[in-house]
Amino acid sequence: MAQNKKKYSEIKTIRTSETMNISADSVWNIIKHPDISIWSTLLDSTDYFGPEIFEGITWSKRVSSVNSKGHHKSHEDLIVYTPESRIIRFASTKFPKFIISNETQYEVIDTGHNKSVVKITTVMYMKKFQAFFLKKPMLKAINKNANGIFYDVKYYAEKGELSPSKKNRIQQLQNEQLKQESKFKIVKETLTSDIVYVSADSLWAICREFDKTAEWTSTLNHSYGSGESRFEGATCSTRTCETNISKGNKVTEELILFSDENRELAYNLTEGTPGFISLASNHWKVVEISKNQSRIVMDITMHMKPISGFFLSGLITQQMKKQVRIVQNELKIYAETGEVSEAKKRQLENHRQNE
Repeated sequence: MAQNKKKYSEIKTIRTSETMNISADSVWNIIKHPDISIWSTLLDSTDYFGPEIFEGITWSKRVSSVNSKGHHKSHEDLIVYTPESRIIRFASTKFPKFIISNETQYEVIDTGHNKSVVKITTVMYMKKFQAFFLKKPMLKAINKNANGIFYDVKYYAEKGELSPSKKNRIQQLQNEQLKQESKFKIVKETLTSDIVYVSADSLWAICREFDKTAEWTSTLNHSYGSGESRFEGATCSTRTCETNISKGNKVTEELILFSDENRELAYNLTEGTPGFISLASNHWKVVEISKNQSRIVMDITMHMKPISGFFLSGLITQQMKKQVRIVQNELKIYAETGEVSEAKKRQLENHRQNE
């Protein structure tokens, strides 16, 4: 940055909270947690992931939904973590083109017995032209966000409960969700497979390869993954599938949950669904029954536009359940025998002949 200093304007703020009547270590345990959306009104939710770069910290990236008019996402990399000094720093990785860099540092300072403060330092570099017009509103926004964080963390640390503003935000989000859901016909189904006579780990080893599902189920002709996943252990971030409904019929799915520890994954369909379906998601979970027995449980959720949903929800649900049952049965065959189903064999043979 030094060699280009003349091209950019620096916006730097250092803000310190009021004294909190609680130890610095207690406040540090709150500040250092990756998901500050638990108590911060500024953030509605946070996902954290990425490789371990600091000892004992099993994540290095986080993406948060910001409570703002634009409902934008905040993408950050963890770049400094010094627990002995109670300092944690993040660098933003996605921002408007006129912003060159943006870093935020939190420091918890011991000011006496059961007393502490939080200091937030923000350093942003902007292109000079935009900075001329935007510096004041940027500073105003940064200061407003800092004041909100100070209020929320003080309340949460001292009282052990969420601040009134955070509670109000949670209620607002719940009301918005109810309002949104009232606009749709919602279909929810939970389908559990027959017992699969392999260990839960063996069954999960197949399911976790999200991008290779078409290798063993006849409901898909082809499938492939793309993109770097934000979930540790996942092989991709999205999957594209060619279904067996008709030639060239493709759907794209985004991975929204993945856990080797819990043996579960979930995805949303983002492309290829009919226009009257606004949301289609599937959640897979492998359940252990005994040492060599397990099941796959699939939770399906669909949101349909009211008129179409009224007439078509029954038919769509019936077709969906039929396809899911095929997937579960073919997964059982593949897991137990190491071979694909007869239907999948015929499908593969037809592909070879057509080629």
